Amino acid sequence: MSKIPKVQTKDQKSKSKRISEDKFAFRTVVISCVLGLIFFVISILFNLEIISIFVGINLFSNIIDILIKVIVILLFFLFMMISIGNYKEMAGKPLDWKELLLLFILSLGQTILNYIVFIFTFLGLLLILIYLYLVQEI
Repeated sequence: MSKIPKVQTKDQKSKSKRISEDKFAFRTVVISCVLGLIFFVISILFNLEIISIFVGINLFSNIIDILIKVIVILLFFLFMMISIGNYKEMAGKPLDWKELLLLFILSLGQTILNYIVFIFTFLGLLLILIYLYLVQEI
């Protein structure tokens, strides 16, 4: 009979695997949050027109300006939702509609000055939410 039981080595491997999975999950929470905050700052700078790349040159430049603003807001929403969702999953709780609604309102709040950006952002956020609702596991 051996002096070292095999059960302990299996438990140690599963514990070390669990710790590495928790580290990876926490790292994704932090990275997603940092990317979300970066896109939030960029969105504020563009939507408050502190920084503007195109200043009413022509129609094409206005379309690109609106597209940049909408995409940055949608990326902020997506990364922050990933970060909050991963954090809630690590805590063992599901992502609540209250947090999702707060993030939705915060994303739309960035578009107050331009109604065209508001409309396209609203449609983009609805599409993201519908897509995520349809692909979630029931």
